[in-house]
Amino acid sequence: MAKHYCGSCLDGVHRPGNDELCAWMADVFENDTPASLQLIATVTPLLQAFFEGQVQAARVGHDSVEPLVQQAFMALHRRRADYDSNKPFRAWLIENARDTLLEHLRSQRGEQATPPLASPPSLERHPAPRAI
Repeated sequence: MAKHYCGSCLDGVHRPGNDELCAWMADVFENDTPASLQLIATVTPLLQAFFEGQVQAARVGHDSVEPLVQQAFMALHRRRADYDSNKPFRAWLIENARDTLLEHLRSQRGEQATPPLASPPSLERHPAPRAI
């Protein structure tokens, strides 16, 4: 049955590549309003999909999606100086969305929010498991 399904909701939609997203992000640094608007228009559906996934996983309520998207945008704005154009933009975006989600969940439980890690811990620091 699945082999007959070829359509996608993204068919015919322009999906900018990492280079284009990086260029828009660089323009945002220079306060280029058209680039900011283009980046927001492109990133909004990605953030909405991420947070809708959290609704489906029962981590947050549906009424939290739009506020979380807005919080994620504010976090992106605050962290834009941390953006490294040598890394995939979407990965950086989702990392920031995850941090926004964790901060939200902590606040819902009444815990003190902790700052996110600057980067994931390196696997190279951990010794390799030894065979028994």
